[in-house]
Amino acid sequence: MIFMIISGLMTSCSKVYDPQIDTAEKILVVDGRITNKTDAYHVVLSYARSFTSNENSTPSVGANVYVTDDLENSFKFNERGKGDYVSDSLQFTGQPGHTYRVHIITSDGIEYESDPQKMFPEVSPDKVYTEFDNEKILSGVTGLKVNTHGASIFMDIRNQSDTVPRFRIVSNLVLQYYSQGNFQLDWDHFLLLQYYCWQTVNINSNFNITDEDYLSNSASIKNHPAGFLDDNNNVIAIEYYSKINMDDTTATAYSGNWHNTYLIHHRILYLSQYTLNRETYIYYKSLYGQIQSEGKLFDPVAAQLNGNIKCITDPEKKTIGFFEASAVSYSEYIVDLRNLVNSQPVLIKTQCILPPEPDGCQIDIPSSKHHNIPAFWISTGNTTKSNL
Repeated sequence: MIFMIISGLMTSCSKVYDPQIDTAEKILVVDGRITNKTDAYHVVLSYARSFTSNENSTPSVGANVYVTDDLENSFKFNERGKGDYVSDSLQFTGQPGHTYRVHIITSDGIEYESDPQKMFPEVSPDKVYTEFDNEKILSGVTGLKVNTHGASIFMDIRNQSDTVPRFRIVSNLVLQYYSQGNFQLDWDHFLLLQYYCWQTVNINSNFNITDEDYLSNSASIKNHPAGFLDDNNNVIAIEYYSKINMDDTTATAYSGNWHNTYLIHHRILYLSQYTLNRETYIYYKSLYGQIQSEGKLFDPVAAQLNGNIKCITDPEKKTIGFFEASAVSYSEYIVDLRNLVNSQPVLIKTQCILPPEPDGCQIDIPSSKHHNIPAFWISTGNTTKSNL
């Protein structure tokens, strides 16, 4: 009898959550962002795969995509790849203080648009600094979390207006490494090859947004964690080989099928700080909540993540995704873990650009007149220590 009562209570209190999504429905997914930097902006369109499908999402091709502002200007995005719509960097750059909206007409004539997105002014970090620390990170060898010694990066952001400060931080670390090799021209002659290679990793474990505690007032942000990096002198990276053009003695690098261990030449930290409006902040906060969920009873589910795209043709039609208009500031530092100041590592302010590809290699032949050293490669000079 007791068992029957307990069983009844257990079954009466349980309810399966049903997001009520028709798995056969064609749902448009939108991923787009514009900033205040002169660049080619992307709006990527695809159709979500059903919950029961193992196939990849399908790109939405042949759409008409454009962005309008509050001055009634219109900027066309042309399809460069399947489902990838790109603006003309010579014709359109986002301007802080203005409001933008993306418009999409798919190949089957269905029209979508985003909510209006106001771009707030660019804000740079007031201070960036680093301290030795220990943190559990995934091992590149075993795939398990191990306690690792390294350096934590922190930021102070001074509030420069009466608006509530909301920011998203992206921390990319470029590990530069290089090696040498010889290419035999004939029995007696060799070419000396210099391999300038790099590997990019994101040292933010999740979406990094400023904490909600800072949003109770307009106070400046102090000691915001921007990421962690280990202090290993070596990096396990792709091994590259050369393909020689004998006509002009230039060389092109191509990646092998395995990795090797290399001495790190420089660690370069690239900080991107996006100033978010309230709607964009809430979206990223919800996204972060999903990543952090652990399968508990009241954890958020994917169907609860609301974007800012709506269907104009059919207001009941579901859409997924977000269009963002955020000003961004960039700052770059060499991370020096060996020449300490007050027993702590230092950040050395530098000026360089993020590599065009996350991982890559360029080959230089010193004896040739055709030099091929990457434009972003850091050797010496043009650096100053950051304010610590």
